[in-house]
Amino acid sequence: MRITLLARSSTGGSYDVEFEATENSVRVFCHCQAGVLQQMCKHKLALIKGDTGMLYDPKQTAALSEIREWPQFGELLARMDDYERDLNRITTTKTELVKQEKETKARFAYGLTHGFK
Repeated sequence: MRITLLARSSTGGSYDVEFEATENSVRVFCHCQAGVLQQMCKHKLALIKGDTGMLYDPKQTAALSEIREWPQFGELLARMDDYERDLNRITTTKTELVKQEKETKARFAYGLTHGFK
């Protein structure tokens, strides 16, 4: 089964976002620049999460609901949870590394100015 939705673009137009249910998974493809490059895009993310505000045509709300009811969609949501958890972990790690970098630079700068002990 395949359903194509229209997602809002930041320029006021729309992009096709295709959802295709295979035997045991859901494939999602967006025709925006990131999607064409097979990268994650805000259009796919929003529609997977059920954000009807991303729909260019509000009349497609029922189609989005239908997609989210596909038996295979639960697996996609589980993968989405893993994805978001991994990104949050990476963000936390990056924040901690930036903090460590600033502290290291500050210690070294202090040593340069006041002498190392």
